[in-house]
Amino acid sequence: MYDVGDTYPVVFEVRSGGVLLDAADVEITVTQPDGVTGAPVVPAHPSIGRYTYDFPVTQHGLHRIRAVATSPDVAYADVFSAADTSWPAFVGLGETKQHLNITPEDTSQDDELRAAILSASAVVEDIVGSISRRPVTEVHSGRGRTAIMLRERPALEITEVSESGTVLDVGAYSLSDAGVLFRVGGRWPDGFNNVSVGYVAGRTAVPWAVLDGTKELIRINWRPQQGGNYSPFDSSPGAGAAPAGEVRLGFFIPNTVRQRLQTAELAPYGA
Repeated sequence: MYDVGDTYPVVFEVRSGGVLLDAADVEITVTQPDGVTGAPVVPAHPSIGRYTYDFPVTQHGLHRIRAVATSPDVAYADVFSAADTSWPAFVGLGETKQHLNITPEDTSQDDELRAAILSASAVVEDIVGSISRRPVTEVHSGRGRTAIMLRERPALEITEVSESGTVLDVGAYSLSDAGVLFRVGGRWPDGFNNVSVGYVAGRTAVPWAVLDGTKELIRINWRPQQGGNYSPFDSSPGAGAAPAGEVRLGFFIPNTVRQRLQTAELAPYGA
């Protein structure tokens, strides 16, 4: 896993018939997440047929790499992603390693673990709603309704609401605990995509059951990484029986984890 501020090592090998060969010319370009492709770079040439470029990461998101050699003519494409600088996770690397019985001194798997933490955090938020605090801007259609249902819950606070470009006074709307935004004393204006809502989603504290359940979710799905015959389905009730859990966003969620997360699940909008 790479972060903004890291250096990504681009390695390009020129081969012909499986043999490393020097090329007459080599250029490497990187297209950043904002869609801007940098000027072609002539890479370093540390050995026969091997070319390297240390790319400084300045944006989070998907980067596209293209390397082109001439004489012999060889092309290569690859991608890498840099983590969001806001780091939308709610379980720390240290506490995850402790749960997995990995010593703090062992950093050999830290990058893989950080990726697993991000993925597990997304799975848990898909079940219990937003946890990591984040700003959200949404556009809704008023359609003459009295209420608008925010898409990310729980909502901590409303930062701005506008109707057809006009910012409303804070007394013109109210937010329920269930994430429903009401128009005080009336209805939202009839129309399509005419109400913009800015708010902060997430929680100020993570319930302990959610923390414990998330760490256990990581442990169960991390086990196959260790080799051997480990499987996330080891907790199933027996050979040939259905696994005691569900698969969501590619993660196996055993019932023991699901039960912990249920303590923090959101009520329906109308509750």
